[in-house]
Amino acid sequence: MDPQQNFDQFCLKRILMNDTHRKMIAVEGNFKGHQEPAVVVMEKYAFDEASVLNVCNAQTKFKKDLDNDIYKSFSCVPQYDENIPSNKMDIIYPATDKHILKYLSQPMYFVHETEEMYQTITLPHILDNSFSLQWVYNCLEYKSEKERIAYDTASENQKDDEDNGFLLLPDLKWHGKLNELYLLAIIKKRNIKSLRDLTTEHLPLLKNILNKGSAAIYKLYGVQQSQLRIYVHYQPSFYHFHVHFTYLMHIPPGINVGKAHLLTTIINNIEMQSNYYQKAILDYVIKESDPLFNRFEEKGILHKAKLIDEISNV
Repeated sequence: MDPQQNFDQFCLKRILMNDTHRKMIAVEGNFKGHQEPAVVVMEKYAFDEASVLNVCNAQTKFKKDLDNDIYKSFSCVPQYDENIPSNKMDIIYPATDKHILKYLSQPMYFVHETEEMYQTITLPHILDNSFSLQWVYNCLEYKSEKERIAYDTASENQKDDEDNGFLLLPDLKWHGKLNELYLLAIIKKRNIKSLRDLTTEHLPLLKNILNKGSAAIYKLYGVQQSQLRIYVHYQPSFYHFHVHFTYLMHIPPGINVGKAHLLTTIINNIEMQSNYYQKAILDYVIKESDPLFNRFEEKGILHKAKLIDEISNV
């Protein structure tokens, strides 16, 4: 049986697997008149220049999903398929050099950051070079994305909302499919930059995010806490403390070793030692073009490696 000639006779029975990381789906079905089951596996090709030009043209229809400061997000419907949005597009405009470097493919290195390295190298870098937080403040002040807020602790009239409150918002990378669930809890306090700032005084805030964030997601989407991956990035992409909530079956970027720290582990570590994250050695991955890499290189802590194609020619 030639599938090219007989897929009009294909009957879909069920989805076996939907891998959001590989953009691959496996389904079970059968062809009319035949009892034997068939498994069909489909995977999207990687983008290339032609793919980009096929979408970024005057014939593509764009539906704006988000508009906050320099960040915008669209659903794209190319001319060849007028019914199914086949791409999600995020636009950063005007983009800074830091934004461009964030997405540039380049060599990467592990940093084993001590307390002294953080105080003398990383913290000065953060204070000098972090991204603008205006889009965060727009959300906290209800100037942007108000209609996208999934949960707001203020709705429960918490007395300590200023200290322990947060907003739960869909992440830019989530386009609404439940099996790709991805939300951010953005705290209302403005003096916590990252994991390094957390101490015992922040335990009520962290537990509030864990418990109320999970409860809100269950109420809204029916996903239990045991089905969620709840974590913090270090280094984060922006220095206003926030927590990631993703569906456990979804494999988004940034959940790997050298980036993600489970919120339950963070709480446990602080309960054992108040200043754990001030004293701990934190490992993370850094890109070669990151200005922070230059600071570590100047101190002799990191050194640029030979490129693989250069090694092969030695």
